[in-house]
Amino acid sequence: MSRSLRASGARSLLAAIALLAAIALLAAIALAAEPARAAAPGPAPAGSTWRLVAADAPARGTHAVVHDGGRRAQPCARFVVEVVAGTRPRIEMDVGPVAVIDEFHAAVWIRANRPDVRLAARVVLPGFISRKTGQPVELLVPGPTSRDVGRWEQLVIGRVPAELATRLPALRLEHGAGDLAGAAITHLVLDLQPQPGRHEIDVEAAALDGVVPVDAGPPRTDSGRHAGVVTVSAEAPVVHDPPAGLTSGVVEVAGVPFFPRAIEHRGEPLATLAALGFNCVRLAEPAPRELLAEARQAGMWVICPPPPLPEVDVRDPTPAPVLRNWDRVLIWDLGSGLAEADVEPLAERARRVKECDLLRPTRPVIASADSAIRGVSRHVDMLVARRAVLGTSLELGDYMAWLRERPRLARPGTPLLATLATEIDPRAARQAALLAGVGSNGLAVDPESLCLASLSAVAAGVRGILYTSSRRIDGSDTESQLRAAAVRETNLLLAALEPWGAAGRFSAPAQASSPDVQAFVLEAARARMVLVWRTAPGAQICARRYDGAVPRTNAPLTVLVPGVPEAHRAWEVAPGGLRPLAQRRGTGGMIVSLEDFHAHALILVSGEPAVTAHVQSRLRDGLPEQVAAARTAAALVLAADARLLERLPPRALGNLPVAEMLNAARQAAVDAEAIVAADPVAAATRYRRAAAIAGQFERLAWERGVQGTGSIISLTASPLAVSDATVAEQWMFTAAVATAVPGAELLPGGGMERVEDLAAAGWRHFARPDADIRAAVEVVRDGAFAGAGSLQLAATPADPAATPAVVETPPVWVTTPPLRAPPGKLVEISARVWAPEPIRGSVDGLLVFDSLGGPALAERVGTTRDWKRVTLYRIVPPETDEPLVVTFALTGLGRALIDDVSVRVLEPGAAGMPVQPVALPSGGGFPAPAEILGGGRPPIPPVNSPPPAGPTAPGAAPMTWPGLNLGWPTLPGFRPTNAPPVQEDGGSIDPFRRARGDEPAAD
Repeated sequence: MSRSLRASGARSLLAAIALLAAIALLAAIALAAEPARAAAPGPAPAGSTWRLVAADAPARGTHAVVHDGGRRAQPCARFVVEVVAGTRPRIEMDVGPVAVIDEFHAAVWIRANRPDVRLAARVVLPGFISRKTGQPVELLVPGPTSRDVGRWEQLVIGRVPAELATRLPALRLEHGAGDLAGAAITHLVLDLQPQPGRHEIDVEAAALDGVVPVDAGPPRTDSGRHAGVVTVSAEAPVVHDPPAGLTSGVVEVAGVPFFPRAIEHRGEPLATLAALGFNCVRLAEPAPRELLAEARQAGMWVICPPPPLPEVDVRDPTPAPVLRNWDRVLIWDLGSGLAEADVEPLAERARRVKECDLLRPTRPVIASADSAIRGVSRHVDMLVARRAVLGTSLELGDYMAWLRERPRLARPGTPLLATLATEIDPRAARQAALLAGVGSNGLAVDPESLCLASLSAVAAGVRGILYTSSRRIDGSDTESQLRAAAVRETNLLLAALEPWGAAGRFSAPAQASSPDVQAFVLEAARARMVLVWRTAPGAQICARRYDGAVPRTNAPLTVLVPGVPEAHRAWEVAPGGLRPLAQRRGTGGMIVSLEDFHAHALILVSGEPAVTAHVQSRLRDGLPEQVAAARTAAALVLAADARLLERLPPRALGNLPVAEMLNAARQAAVDAEAIVAADPVAAATRYRRAAAIAGQFERLAWERGVQGTGSIISLTASPLAVSDATVAEQWMFTAAVATAVPGAELLPGGGMERVEDLAAAGWRHFARPDADIRAAVEVVRDGAFAGAGSLQLAATPADPAATPAVVETPPVWVTTPPLRAPPGKLVEISARVWAPEPIRGSVDGLLVFDSLGGPALAERVGTTRDWKRVTLYRIVPPETDEPLVVTFALTGLGRALIDDVSVRVLEPGAAGMPVQPVALPSGGGFPAPAEILGGGRPPIPPVNSPPPAGPTAPGAAPMTWPGLNLGWPTLPGFRPTNAPPVQEDGGSIDPFRRARGDEPAAD
């Protein structure tokens, strides 16, 4: 008995000790776990339950809570779902909103009778707003899928931020610009496969880790919509943009041919650009969502690069992301200044765009190429022909020929877009500002020159014009006002001939009675449009409006239009409507008379009443805009003439009838102002006459000013000669140069006498590797200008029987050594050149340009009978240490000789020419530009007119004296400072970048 009691007491003591130890252990565990409770996995928030939903149709099924059906007899939710074809049921649980962070993880145990149940997280993205619902975009971030059948399996999802980052390009494709700021996880989702039949699935409660609750965001209404967000489908129905794309080489919008008139966006309100007549805006980056909406409201279209595109594998069955909310984008821009090295990346990028642009498969992609045009054109729908023409030495006739040559270098059938500048090249403007203090805000192009260049481009067959702009065009400064007025009138002109520019075909040239007037016929819509314009030399800088001082009315211009049927009539496209023209049949076609022709005109020839009625209606509706544009242009050019007269020296005027011209211009403007309310059509004609006379005065003063520089082609010898805004400064500059004193010679080896001198001094020569062309540079002894030798650049076809019709890039060029000219000093660059035979395959001939002025101020030398002098005047910027490099580039097939090259600093001589202001005509009653620009349009009554009846550098071959072949040393690692800035896409604006030393020399 006592033994039994002792045993029982011992067992009780052990039990008590064990109990105390267990309690202590539990307490220790609880205390240890207390600090980490926030980071430990736990159940879903209270009240969170799994529920059955369907993504596309109501789900049919049952849902029950089984208290002991889970693992280890735990409770679970049991779903039995009958899936029909075309539906995708889902089971989801509310968990948030919680922050999207790397620490977030969710684990769910499931058991299903079918595999491939995917766990996902539903994420709401406040940074992307759906246009269809007006709510933030929601998406599923996928996680793992189940593999077992009838067995419990754990699915864990994490790395949500990384997965969202991979989705960002696709999100921007579908919803426009946006970001992932404020993203929150709202639900866990079990995504069932859309397989018809019975689906059974048991789900335990989710265990969450790394949960950081966030603000629930804006309050929602009873319908679940965010408060303050308009449901697009309800209160503001979705505005569907009309279909647009490229059809048979023609850009169409809503099935109608469309001629893009685009300008680079520099921050202006799009409504302002639309008021200037533009129908497109061009961006250097993907358009933000707000700008797309602004473009839609302004009635404009967008040309921009596509957003970043994910990799698209055509072998992957997963659908590619779709470009959904970019309907206002008319054209995708894939880069400019492309070359051979860019072709492969361009091909991949273009393929991705086409794979993702399924909703608008005919939306064109464009690019511009400085070389490898054929390779680039294989991967784009339209090619951009880009080069500087306004304010350069490239004549408009040569520009038109250059445009017509581009299709020969591209994939057959590739349509073209052209670029034209609204301002003088920034380097030229910078030179003008340093020389004379003008051009600090840029230099506007001559308004009539812009019109003539645009007509040249349309006649050459381009399907749209992209106007370039380096600064805002809506400023209050004089230069911005001049640019705005120029593009406004040009756009009105292009709008009148849009059907022919967008879809017309070149029919034939027409013959004008004046030798300096050319005309071309475009045919479309069962009608012909004849483009007539004056082509005086230098029209790309300052256009000639007519012949003489004051326009004559007794000498009409006649135009012979070939191939016109007997029943067709001719009308002039004029403000307010079509104006019937005198016509008669002649040998070869119809002879049409223009009674009051100035610089340009449009003639409609048609026998289709519907066509003439349509054109008449558009002109009648646009009369207020035409009158306002003509009034503004007249005011600006009259004010410019007044400023010009204050600065011109008496010698510049010579025997010009200045008073007669400007009195006639001002009287025409005053007469127009008096009748504008009663007869706006006649007023518009008088406004245009006033602008023509005032513009002709600028042209005559400019012609005299550019003749004093002594250059063979003096248009770009002086940076002040490339703009009508610097005519007075050019006259004073010419006088100053005449008295300047040249300093010491800066350039070694300019006599072209010895190979050793050229090589040692740092002269370099480049030849383009081309199997079809053989290029050579050598010193020749025959016919030198001075001394015993001259340098000859030659390019000949490798096979005379297969001569290239067009040369894409210069076959050969030479550059001087980099020279250190004193900062702030005027430099004279001179050379003797001789091109004894035509240079074929290029309109540029021998190109001479320098690093300070750039290619825009290049001199172009064609065939010459003997040695001619070329002179360039440049000023060295005072704040730069940029060396001076001069380039001589042979741009086609033929040969040219160079001799007596010199670079000298000019020191100031005697005082320049004094300026004696000329008496100005009285203002009369015509308002100043500020009054017109601030006062809106003149009052115009409605018009009810009836319808009318890469090179490789030469190797280190040893210099040899026999034959005087010029051998060149290995080039050092020198990058010329006149190389243009490289853009993000690797391109540049310089069509001769190979000549600029962009490519390293060969060893």
